[in-house]
Amino acid sequence: MAELAIDYKKRIQQTFLPPQGNKYWRLEDLIGHNNIRYFSFGRHALAEGLIVAGVKKDDRVLLPGFICRDVLSAVNSIGAVAVYYDVGRDLRMSTPLEDLPNAKAIIAVNYFGFPQDLVPFIEYCKSNSAVLIEDNAHGLFSCDKDSKLLGTRGDVSIFSLRKTIPMPDGAALVVNNPHIACKLKPQIPFNTKHESPSFKIKQGLRRLVPLIGATSIQSVISCIRYFRKLRTSYEIYPSMSDNEYILPDHIAPCSGLLSYMASIDIVEEKIRRRELYIWVDTLIRHLDCEPVFETLHEQVVPYCYPFYAKPSEIRRIKAVLKGHSIYCLKWPALPKAIESTTHDHYKNMWLVQLLW
Repeated sequence: MAELAIDYKKRIQQTFLPPQGNKYWRLEDLIGHNNIRYFSFGRHALAEGLIVAGVKKDDRVLLPGFICRDVLSAVNSIGAVAVYYDVGRDLRMSTPLEDLPNAKAIIAVNYFGFPQDLVPFIEYCKSNSAVLIEDNAHGLFSCDKDSKLLGTRGDVSIFSLRKTIPMPDGAALVVNNPHIACKLKPQIPFNTKHESPSFKIKQGLRRLVPLIGATSIQSVISCIRYFRKLRTSYEIYPSMSDNEYILPDHIAPCSGLLSYMASIDIVEEKIRRRELYIWVDTLIRHLDCEPVFETLHEQVVPYCYPFYAKPSEIRRIKAVLKGHSIYCLKWPALPKAIESTTHDHYKNMWLVQLLW
């Protein structure tokens, strides 16, 4: 991947305070229809999407083994049965179609905003009369090589808006198949309660970035995490095993969700993410790590910079990143049924975040 000359300090600063816009836009405008319902978290959106897809108790749902365990709570909450397929190092489905059992629905994941190849999934759905669910939690603003917006290619799609835009919570269920869209329930009322103290603190720190810079903000964050570790033993709260079964308490999206969305300059945000991704690639590619994706095609808007690294090398990589006020974290917290897998690439994935 060619090096790109950018003002990387500005782009790093924008991981805390993304480019602000003044042009109102809606997700409905991007998707092209109104079969959209908003929720607090993607797990709630997925649970409702499974119901819309006709999944009932004891029905099978196929999903990748390389997935965050929290996703399982949506499947378990309706009494369905999770069955896993394998993905290779390129994060494409590697289990042969003939080895997959019959299931009511199959979930395809657009990992980190990169388009999943849906050809085998569509073939499976045709052969098994299954519903295709496109997990686009990471892929807001991304398109595939045919200029098809991610999240519009499956019968049902899930967006985790809060992972791309700073907001207290926010997710969306999108039903693209008109034959099942009639099963959508009315939009639940938005949550009018005040935002959490932690989010208010985070927003306050964002507003300080132009004044004190990214390095100073990172120092403040490090202090917060240090005192949190003293109090709870965790710098960053981990995903607990119970998360496979328990959905978050509140289901209603925050009242400011649409305003938070409209505050982002889409064009500038696309440019920012792509430029920072390419810059990070040039920064650490020469170290002993392997980027998950060899190329960044022109219509991908990356959620993060994902790479594989051995445990023996990650400390050096972290040190290089920290020198530029950026950090990486390990991903994902695998489901219990998968965490003992022998696939090395399931265990050695790291993400450089492009948004705080």
